[in-house]
Amino acid sequence: MMGQAIIERTGLLIRFQDENNHSGWGEIAPFPGLHRENLSTTEGQLLQSQKTLRGHSLPPDLPQLNGAFERWLEEYQLFPSVRCGVETAALNLLANAQGKPLCALLSPRYRSAVSVNALLSGSPEEIRAQLPSLVAEGYKAVKLKVGRQKVHDDAEFVRQVRRALPGSVSLRLDANRAWQLREAVDFGKAIRDCSIEYIEEPLQIPSELNKFHAETGLVLALDETLAEISPGDFRPFPGLAALILKPSVIGGFARTLQLARLAAIHQLKAVISSVFSSGVGLAAEAALAACVNEEDIPAGLDTCRWLAEDLLAEAFPLQNGQIEVEEAFRRGQVIRMEMLERI
Repeated sequence: MMGQAIIERTGLLIRFQDENNHSGWGEIAPFPGLHRENLSTTEGQLLQSQKTLRGHSLPPDLPQLNGAFERWLEEYQLFPSVRCGVETAALNLLANAQGKPLCALLSPRYRSAVSVNALLSGSPEEIRAQLPSLVAEGYKAVKLKVGRQKVHDDAEFVRQVRRALPGSVSLRLDANRAWQLREAVDFGKAIRDCSIEYIEEPLQIPSELNKFHAETGLVLALDETLAEISPGDFRPFPGLAALILKPSVIGGFARTLQLARLAAIHQLKAVISSVFSSGVGLAAEAALAACVNEEDIPAGLDTCRWLAEDLLAEAFPLQNGQIEVEEAFRRGQVIRMEMLERI
């Protein structure tokens, strides 16, 4: 994942259907370099699992995300991306069967719109050119990848981006575990007056994150670390400000919500994020994002801007830096079937 160019995105869609012809779609799309599973292994596991899943009734308490999915799916030992797709298909089916959007199925209290952070991508010149239009479109936060240049160059570019943004737009950094501690500290000290909202995973050795915070004062977000532990093993530490929650990496909505609840207990931000999903996955992730935070914390669901084509018949509803959640659900149910190949 570290800086590689992806020119094609492939994956699987699954559909659950009940006896009344209500249906629900789920997306399974492992990302190269991030997921341990790949498209071939997920397809094999899905085909094997569907032999026993077919014909079963869905547990009625699945929407509560309180352990029902674990009890139902534990025996299958599904890959995280497969588990996420199965959960999404089941929840979408239940929502359609009850005649309500997914966000309303998950919670009676949900936000009608979810802000997203703009993902900055391209050369430094291209990124600088993007900033005025992103600000004009109403984005409340932008996310910049770091750790791909020399430390000094990275820090200088962060300073340039921060100067180009108004104070009302927060700047988030993502290092994807690029540095050893000393490099990271040098970087952190060079930008600590830049009003950074947080930096994701700066260190190759995560156990040293508390040292990084102590020496730089910068606050942190966990991303890759959350895929390496179970929710029950999560422990906060000084300087931790946010959890980057990617359902397809963590292993579904139930585990993601468990971590989001822990974030709330420890007064951390829960940032629901995608891994370059199609509109099918994004619509479901937006529904979850609308339910996990009382305040509008920008989610990492801006990736639809980078897809040349989508699976949805209508364009994904991202406008003015926000996703209209109910409209996203409606559009997420109508698929361009000509883009699919049955297996």
